[in-house]
Amino acid sequence: MSKFWVIFKREYIQVVKKKSFIIGIVLTPVLMAAFTVLPALFARTESSSAEHLAVIDQTELGIGTQFEESLTRYTLEDTDDPYYSVDGVFDVAADDSTGFAAVNDSLSRLIIDKELKYYVVLKPEAYTADTNIWLVTNSDNFVTYNRFERRLSDIMSSIRLNMSEVNLEIDSVLALTKSVDLQTRDAKGESIPFQIKYFTAIVFVGIMFGMIVGYGQTVMRSVIEEKNSRVMEVLVSSVSPFQLMMGKVLGLGAATLTQVGIWYVMGAGIYSMKGALDINPAIDRILFNPAIIVFFILYMVSGYILFSTIFALIGSIVNSEKEAQSYVLPITMLMVLPFMMGIYVVQEPNSAISVTLSMIPLLTPTMMMMRLVFVAPTLTEYSLFSGIIGEAIIGLILVILTTIFMVWLASRIFRIGILMYGKRPTLPEIIKWIRY
Repeated sequence: MSKFWVIFKREYIQVVKKKSFIIGIVLTPVLMAAFTVLPALFARTESSSAEHLAVIDQTELGIGTQFEESLTRYTLEDTDDPYYSVDGVFDVAADDSTGFAAVNDSLSRLIIDKELKYYVVLKPEAYTADTNIWLVTNSDNFVTYNRFERRLSDIMSSIRLNMSEVNLEIDSVLALTKSVDLQTRDAKGESIPFQIKYFTAIVFVGIMFGMIVGYGQTVMRSVIEEKNSRVMEVLVSSVSPFQLMMGKVLGLGAATLTQVGIWYVMGAGIYSMKGALDINPAIDRILFNPAIIVFFILYMVSGYILFSTIFALIGSIVNSEKEAQSYVLPITMLMVLPFMMGIYVVQEPNSAISVTLSMIPLLTPTMMMMRLVFVAPTLTEYSLFSGIIGEAIIGLILVILTTIFMVWLASRIFRIGILMYGKRPTLPEIIKWIRY
């Protein structure tokens, strides 16, 4: 056992003494805070100067002018200056295709030259079908899209109502038929903006991905280097292959846990000063949620041991990093899957697909963390045997059992693979090693 601790301490000290370890301790929380807070800030950020637009109106009903007037209600923040500046309403006859093409081409060039941000096209009988109205722009500003849709919807509704000769004032009908701006709240009666939850989930998964894959590949490289330099032969003469493998895995794992522990000490300090720092309550409910904190540590540690054992196994059966890449790619893709499936999981965190994916041991650490970030802050009470907490515990047990099996499997292969050189072993040969 003393020999195991020698290897453990050696691997741990090699990582902790590096400058990259210190830089990572400081840089990772800064990036995490930036990716969590900035999306919310950018989502609320409005233009500081007027946005220029134009209108091509072929309706001959003055809809373009009405649209221009309706936009005067929007002003720049903390000023009375208009948010939108209409550079022109171009009235083109319904049957003048040449004139329309000329104006359309001219405004398109202004869009490309960035002298104009939008222009709205109103074709003849625009009030009869949405396909007769479109917006031309090179930006994707959802706030502006929604504003333009609401204003044009009111104008078109007024025209249609006026033509139908309804025996009520048009404004009264519009007031009675106005759309509902549906607000969402969670089970606590509160609301966390989607962008905060989504980017926080991505940050947690990103940190987990970086730490597990980064340190896991460090284990693999260490095994490959010592194997090629024949240092491995000296080591196994004085320590068992199992102790050697676990010393490397757990030594680097302790470095990972040290880094996470320092982050949480820093987080506790920030939490104690959150009143003075005026932290957004929505961010507070996620970053300092006890379920998220506890399971992040547990999944980080268990996920690291599971994948690092696999990386150590890979290192023992290959002769170079180039050979290892064909094995590393599938593992990396498994870790990347939450980023690919993320947009579905965050919309339906309790769906059968999301729950099933989060119960597959190789996906559990990242998938379950993504679900926890979305569901845990909405809990009104915590139960160890039901809901997301119960599922997270079951997922953790599955990961631990899979890790135990993988450690046993890897140890059987590792003890022979580290002393094999030359041709890469085939699958039948690896199976023989396991049985030996």
